Amino acid sequence: MAVVGGGIGGATVALALERHGVDVAVYERRDSVPPVGSGLGLAGNGYRVLEDLGLGPALDGTGAPLATMRMLSADGTEVAHYDTGRLLGMRRADLIRIVLDGVGPSVVHHGRECVAVEVDTGPPVVRFGDGSCAAADVVVVADGLRSRCAPVVAAPPALRPAGTSALRGFVSADGLPEHLATGQNAWLGPDRHLLCYPVDRHGTLNFAAFVPRPAGSADEWSFRVDPEVVRDAYAGWDDDAGAILDRASEVYRYDLADRDPFAPWTRAGVVLLGDAAHPMLPHMGQGANQAIEDGAILAALLAEAEGAADVTERLATYEATRKPRTDRIQRQSRRNGERFSRARDLTSGDDSAPTEDLSWVYGYDAPAAGRAAAARLRAS
Repeated sequence: MAVVGGGIGGATVALALERHGVDVAVYERRDSVPPVGSGLGLAGNGYRVLEDLGLGPALDGTGAPLATMRMLSADGTEVAHYDTGRLLGMRRADLIRIVLDGVGPSVVHHGRECVAVEVDTGPPVVRFGDGSCAAADVVVVADGLRSRCAPVVAAPPALRPAGTSALRGFVSADGLPEHLATGQNAWLGPDRHLLCYPVDRHGTLNFAAFVPRPAGSADEWSFRVDPEVVRDAYAGWDDDAGAILDRASEVYRYDLADRDPFAPWTRAGVVLLGDAAHPMLPHMGQGANQAIEDGAILAALLAEAEGAADVTERLATYEATRKPRTDRIQRQSRRNGERFSRARDLTSGDDSAPTEDLSWVYGYDAPAAGRAAAARLRAS
């Protein structure tokens, strides 16, 4: 089997397939895992998958436990404080490295830019930018929001710009108060909000500052900006927020977008995974976690595949199992972004503070769901 894209979702499905004894090759366009990038929260639902794959000790030794969330107004007034359950703050690059280390170097082929997948005759064929190609019984397309290979399966809806940008970076927590150096802190105000949390055991904080996207800006996705941009955007806010942003020396702007849910996710032995199938905004912190879930369930189903007709049925089962859940999380992520952006006075009963029971998100057991889906096929 071939996996296009060596990010979190692609690495997870490759590792899970390997654990099931399936031969797999991962093709990643980058020459190596980039040392920079954003932070993320590895939630209980994503952690459960990777723990099942034997990565628990490596994750626990690298990420920072995030036991609490403090929500504050722009002036620093605390309006909510709650437990977040099992949650690890991590650098995205560290998470990818840990999963790829589990896969092993012989499986991952760096510097292989996939430009298309063809399904005209026989098994699917992956085409590379250098003119070479590779055939596989199944091709997993996990190359992200702007996937070049997804159109062979379906014509994805147009990108839907969120109208906001995330200004992201890392800073040292050295010398900051303990309530900033541990747990999550979120400041919400008119048209913008700021989230900060630790991402390792060495005192590194990740910040994500959400601001209105500049009018007329080009859709460049990610690029470096002057740190004064983020400081100016939060001038006059709480001193704690200012203390974090004053330390920023390297800031990247990400212009946020998603797509409306679409189908199908599979065609002629090609299947979509992660952001290639269900790109979502970051306002539930579930993008990486949902890609990880995808990988667990897809691998559990493909591990027992026998012949092309069986593969087709198993890929359809994967889509039917995953799509209702990811559709719901996509919608909720949009709603959360809208709620956060209209926050005014949180102390007056604004609905931006969390009230919904999210156990359906964090309590989901993807390894068990994958085994159950495979068992139903065996019994049919």
